[in-house]
Amino acid sequence: MSLDEYLDLFRKAMEKFEKYGYADTVEVTEEVRANKQAILTAKVVLIDNSILHIKEYIDAKYGIDRVSYAYQYQDSADRLIFRYDNAAHRPALGFKEHRHSSDGKIYEAALPDIFDLVDEILSYL
Repeated sequence: MSLDEYLDLFRKAMEKFEKYGYADTVEVTEEVRANKQAILTAKVVLIDNSILHIKEYIDAKYGIDRVSYAYQYQDSADRLIFRYDNAAHRPALGFKEHRHSSDGKIYEAALPDIFDLVDEILSYL
């Protein structure tokens, strides 16, 4: 998949929130860089005032590699519902890709497909 194809898929996933009336606002920023790299950010305010924050750093030289990412979903009072990310922790977790839950626990979790992430968030509405 090319970077342009991935960006198109990302946009379509974000459009799902608006198209079906699930979001009050959707803000997406795409910073495309040289060497087939990009930084994507998004802020989606949903109809229940919960918020999804997305940040992805993508390297697409040899396919789509989401080098670093964070998908944070929080309620209207800014309390964490869940977050997927691959940030390093100290002490080390023993795995890179993980999910933080609202109870403060961290679980090993594969990098979610953007459409699966959207569907997971919609399941909370």
